[in-house]
Amino acid sequence: MPLLVDRLPLHCWVDKSCTPAAEHWSVRLPALPSPPHGPPLPTARAQDWVLDIGFTGEALAWRHHLEDAGLDPDTDRDLPVSLRWSATGAKTQAPVRLANLWLLSTIAHQAPFLLRLVGGIVFNDKRVVTPDPELHRALIGMRPLIRAGLKLEVDFASRTFSLWTP
Repeated sequence: MPLLVDRLPLHCWVDKSCTPAAEHWSVRLPALPSPPHGPPLPTARAQDWVLDIGFTGEALAWRHHLEDAGLDPDTDRDLPVSLRWSATGAKTQAPVRLANLWLLSTIAHQAPFLLRLVGGIVFNDKRVVTPDPELHRALIGMRPLIRAGLKLEVDFASRTFSLWTP
C-alpha cells in the first residue's frame, strides 16, 4: 500500500469557552473538495478536514469550505438531508452539494488520492464572516474511508498519524 500521509502531527486545540478549559485532539487530513466528475479547480487551496469516527455521513462542511474550493454551493445540489446533532439532539434540514474529496499527500511527488463521496457533501448553509477553524470545521465520516480501503495508523505516543492508500 502506498504511503500518502507520513507521520503528520495530530491536531490539538484548547477550548477556553468552557470551565475548565478543554483540550481537544483530532486527525486532520489535508484535502480539496472537487466537482463530482473532475479534479479540484486550479484556484482551490488545501483545507484541513477532520476525520470524525462518530459522524455517520460521508462528509460535512460549511458553505465557506465549498466556496474556498471554487465550488458554487447553489449548483449541483442533491436532495437535502435531515441531520441530528448528537450533542444537542436537534434536527435540521441541510443542503447537499454533489462533490468529491481529494486527499493530499505529505510525500513529495505523490499524487492526491480521490475519495469518492456517495451523495456529495452535506453543508451548513450559513455564511460566516470570520470562520473559526476549530468550530467551523469540515468533517470526513468513516464510510468513504472504509469504501476506499484506506489504512490509518494513529501513534498516540508520538501524537502522529499515517495514511496508506490501496
